[in-house]
Amino acid sequence: MEENWKTCALTDYAALKGKRVLIRVDWNMPVNEKGEISDTSRADVTFDFLKKLSFAGAKMVLMTHFGDKGESVSPIATYIKQHLPFITFTPSLDLEELEKVTRELKEGDGMLLENVRLWKGEEDNLPSLARGFATLGDVYVNNAFSVSHREHASVAGVPNYTLSYFGPLLMRELEHLTSALSPEKPALLIIGGAKIKTKLNLIQNYLDKGVTVFVGGAMVHDIWKAKGIEIGQSLFDGTTPLSERFLNHPLLMTPIDVTLENGNTVLSTAIPKDGKVMDCGPQTATLLQQKIDESKTIIANGPLGLYEKGWLKGTEEVLGSMAHTKGQTYIGGGDTVAVAHSLKLLQEFTFVSLGGGAMLDFLASGTLPGIHAVTESKRAGYR
Repeated sequence: MEENWKTCALTDYAALKGKRVLIRVDWNMPVNEKGEISDTSRADVTFDFLKKLSFAGAKMVLMTHFGDKGESVSPIATYIKQHLPFITFTPSLDLEELEKVTRELKEGDGMLLENVRLWKGEEDNLPSLARGFATLGDVYVNNAFSVSHREHASVAGVPNYTLSYFGPLLMRELEHLTSALSPEKPALLIIGGAKIKTKLNLIQNYLDKGVTVFVGGAMVHDIWKAKGIEIGQSLFDGTTPLSERFLNHPLLMTPIDVTLENGNTVLSTAIPKDGKVMDCGPQTATLLQQKIDESKTIIANGPLGLYEKGWLKGTEEVLGSMAHTKGQTYIGGGDTVAVAHSLKLLQEFTFVSLGGGAMLDFLASGTLPGIHAVTESKRAGYR
């Protein structure tokens, strides 16, 4: 299902003068052992938008999650303050108190709320919490595509109670990924990672569209095991049944050779019982380069090797091939983007998505909970 999202773009900044603008951003950035943010790119790409809102005289109220253990956003606030001095950190978790603070903001100023996941009901999309968040703004803006696949209160709940729009970063994702939904053919989807169950709908969706799909990473072991091919000691999920139609689809590709943990390269049909697959092999990389060069659209998400253990060669070679092809190229997923960044190739692709799981879910269904919520808010008469 493709949403009518184009009508939900925030374009009239001048109309926001004196208005409280509640903005969902994704400033969930990595922190090193010293407590310093080690990669600030997720925040940096939002600065122009926030400066424009400040110049227009809006009162900004910013929401983000951070970490996975309920950490305070204090380290983020310190970094933001250095670059956007008009934004202060307000650590209170009392929504009534926060509502009063928002009304006292001066035009052009903003405040960063504490980690939204510290509020009970955020991840359960509790209606009372969504209503409470909505009291903090006259207008809501979702500018966080990378979390829009989460049915959380700050993402999918707030638009039920207030005037809602999409910010420029989210709009950019939608514009590019909507093109990738109906790719110019011949097209190739290169998908990696560990668990096939989280990507099966996407793979099937593209196969049904006549797109060639190459499956790499640990999830290909599920395909081989279902076909009765020896995978040795390789990682596999084993919880997702795969149909005969899927396994034998003529457009489904898997590696023709692999690199084992001991460094040896073998055909994928000759994996020893004591072998453990860590990456795709050189013959596979050559085949993929050929398929990439033949394709008018190439989409890649997820590593082809065991990224955490440093097995990057297959992913590096595929990204290198994509960077030098004439076709339209789309990449996403944290590990994939990190490898492209290390190779200094990010500028060579048609589009680099800020979303990993969000990109996959959008390409599988054409919408996300956070997108649907905003488009539904329009139909509900909030505009």
